[in-house]
Amino acid sequence: MRADLLPASTWGSNLRGVFSRKDWDSLRIPVCTAAGDVCEVCGLEVYTDSGRKRRPDCHELWIFEHQDGRNIQRLNRLIALCPDCHRAQHIGLAGVNDETELVIAKLCDVNRWTEAEATREIDRAWAAYEHRGHYSWDLDLSALVEVVVIDGYPGLYFPAADRERLGNSFYR
Repeated sequence: MRADLLPASTWGSNLRGVFSRKDWDSLRIPVCTAAGDVCEVCGLEVYTDSGRKRRPDCHELWIFEHQDGRNIQRLNRLIALCPDCHRAQHIGLAGVNDETELVIAKLCDVNRWTEAEATREIDRAWAAYEHRGHYSWDLDLSALVEVVVIDGYPGLYFPAADRERLGNSFYR
């Protein structure tokens, strides 16, 4: 597992925020079910605070690429994650919430790394964040073209200037 941090220009256009609850459920529930309702990274089951088993979180894995003069954030796949593995995918938020040590512990546990190796991984993620922050990113959700429809975007490709139209869950 690697730590991740998305560039600020992409914050809020996550699938949960872009799609209706019904469409998001039609995406996330099969992902969690296919994973056996456990975390795909560490294999842990997930429970509510009251002790009831629940589905893992569903997280988007992205590929950032420069292609034909465009900067593209492409959905690679969806993955079922426990809250601890999910936290490692949002290290900026983990830092804001004073949970960086939890991320380091999870990276060490899952990858069998030392604390120094986990810290280097977080530094790598921050460097990628800094680099990606110099660009505006088109959003490519074409991996979902058979599953969901967004009016005006039949191929589910959104130029960077149109991302705003999707809504932004970060500010809700």
